[in-house]
Amino acid sequence: MHDAYFHLILFPVKACALVNELYVTAGKNALYASQGRSTAGMMADRTEELFIADTTLMGYYNRVYAGGRWNHFMDQAHLGYLNWADPPENSLRAIKLSRIAVPEAASMGVSVEGSDKSWPGGEEIPALPPFDVFNRQERFIEVFNKGTNSFQYSVTSDNQWIILSKTGGTVSGEDRIGIQIDWTILTYGRHKGFVTVQGAGSEVTIALSAFNPAVPQPGTLKGFVEADGYISIEAEHYTTFHNPDMRYWERIEGYGRTLSGMRATAETDAPPAIPGKDSPSLEYQMYLFSTGEFETVLHLAPSLNFLPDRYFRIGLSADGDEPQILTVVPKEFNAENGNREWEKTVMDNTRFVKGRISVREPGYHTLKIWMIDPGIVLEKIIIDTGGLRPSYLGPPESFFRQ
Repeated sequence: MHDAYFHLILFPVKACALVNELYVTAGKNALYASQGRSTAGMMADRTEELFIADTTLMGYYNRVYAGGRWNHFMDQAHLGYLNWADPPENSLRAIKLSRIAVPEAASMGVSVEGSDKSWPGGEEIPALPPFDVFNRQERFIEVFNKGTNSFQYSVTSDNQWIILSKTGGTVSGEDRIGIQIDWTILTYGRHKGFVTVQGAGSEVTIALSAFNPAVPQPGTLKGFVEADGYISIEAEHYTTFHNPDMRYWERIEGYGRTLSGMRATAETDAPPAIPGKDSPSLEYQMYLFSTGEFETVLHLAPSLNFLPDRYFRIGLSADGDEPQILTVVPKEFNAENGNREWEKTVMDNTRFVKGRISVREPGYHTLKIWMIDPGIVLEKIIIDTGGLRPSYLGPPESFFRQ
C-alpha cells in the first residue's frame, strides 16, 4: 500500500507542485528584474534549486523507489520545451533567468496589484484595480528595495474608509500591504481615495476607487452584477433554461478549465435548431451599470466538426434582440498538422468564440445562449464592459445571487 500511495498520489502531487512553483518563481524573476528589485537574483537561485529538486525526485522514482522496479518510467523530459517535440533532456533552456547589479544604498520601489510597472519612475499615476461592495476585494501594494541596505517606510491614507493591513515597517527585500474598504461607513456612490508610501527619501501616491451603489445592494441583487469592467459567468450558473423535446443542455461535472460544462445534447445528426422555435436556451440574468456594445467571449470545448459538410454554430442574444449566430467550427475546417488555430485550441484546451451584445440602459438584462448544433460544450461567458484585463483562464466569476 505504501508503494501504491507513492506511485498514485504522493509523487504526482509533489512533481506537479515542483513544476508549478518553478515556473511561478521564474516569472517572478523576470518581473522583479524589470522592476529593479534586489530580490531578483534570489528568484533566479530559487528557480535553479527547484530544477535540481525536480531532477532529484525523478531520479528517486527511477532508481530508489520500490527498489528501482519502475526504472526509466520518469525518463521523458518535461522541462525545456520550445515546440511540440519533447527536448532531449530536462533543462532550463526555455527560461531566461536574470541577475541584476544591486547597489548598496537603499532605494524604495512600489508596485501595485494589476500592473507590472513600478514607482517612482512610472509614466502614469499608479492606481489599484477598483473596489466594489459586491466582491469586497482585498487589493495589495508592495514596497520593495532596490539596494542591499534596509530602510524604513510608512503608509498613510486620506480617508478613514480605507483599511491598511499595516502602516509601516522595515524593508530589506519586499513587504506587502493589504488594502480593504470599510463598507460599513462608506456612503452610496463612487468614491476616490489615495494611499501614500514614504521611504528611503522617496514618496509614491497610489489612487484607488470604491463603488457602493444604492441599487442594487448585494442582499437585493438577482443574478450577476457588473464589476471591475466585466461580467464573468460559469456556464452552469444559469438563471433559467428552456429545453424543448429531444434537445437539451446537459451539465458535465468537472469538465473544462474552471468549473464545468454545459453540453448541447441531441441526436448526433439532428438538424440545426432554430432560436425562438426549437432551440434550447440558457438564460443568465445580470445587472449592468454600463451601456453600449460589448464584446462577449464564449469559452467552449475544443470540439471539431464531426458531421461532414456542416457548420457548427451557437446563438447569442441579449434581452429581446435578434440572436447572433456564431460559427464555432466551419464546415471546411481541417484539424491537420500546421493548422495554427487548431494547435492553439489544443494547447489552450478551449475554443474562444466572440460575439457582441448591446446594452441600451443600466439595469437588469437577460443574456441568452442558444443551442444550434449538437456536441458543443459551453464552459464560460465573459462580457467586457471596458475594464477586462488579460488572463489565461479568464477573470474570476462575477458576484451573483440566485
